[in-house]
Amino acid sequence: MGGGSSGKGGVADATLNVVPFIDLLACTICFLLVSAVWSQMSKIDVDQALPKASKTPPKDPPKPEPKINVAVTPTGYLVNLFNADKMATPRAELVAPLKINTVGEFKLCRGKGSVADCRGSLETFKRYDKAKLKETLIGFMKAAALGGDKIKVMVAAGDKVQYLHLIGTLDAILGTCEVETDRSTCLKSPSVGDINLLRAEGFTTFD
Repeated sequence: MGGGSSGKGGVADATLNVVPFIDLLACTICFLLVSAVWSQMSKIDVDQALPKASKTPPKDPPKPEPKINVAVTPTGYLVNLFNADKMATPRAELVAPLKINTVGEFKLCRGKGSVADCRGSLETFKRYDKAKLKETLIGFMKAAALGGDKIKVMVAAGDKVQYLHLIGTLDAILGTCEVETDRSTCLKSPSVGDINLLRAEGFTTFD
């Protein structure tokens, strides 16, 4: 691109190099495309449970349906089947939270290398019994006589629970099937809410 007068009678020429700008634009487009695909592949299908505003109760309220609650605490899981005492075949004992304790610990290398040869920081986490959790959830589905796509599941984590335990719990719930060969019996779309919402649904403590 040509320039004008330099002020001293000469001519100043300037050339604008647009190659770096084109390279930056191409990298940005690639980053946005990869990010969009990755966010769709890696997401977990969950809902958010929020406290509902009080409304005038209907004249004919619907029949309460069983709902699975899972509380993730620093020492393990607390699981119950809310409204189990109002089913056609009442199971009042399932309303009381069942404790599933953690089983040992595991280490995770934050850096390069494996746990045995970690070139970074080596962190220790509690191991949650996901196999026992799945077994309990299957028992609740059988007791409620509802398919995995019909029964509601709510998950809540305590303040001191690491994020990876919440994600691991959601992943375990989505992989729970009453019939292993039939995906329609698998639990779907759990809700994530505040742990205090469970206090009105059979939970009195979160230890």
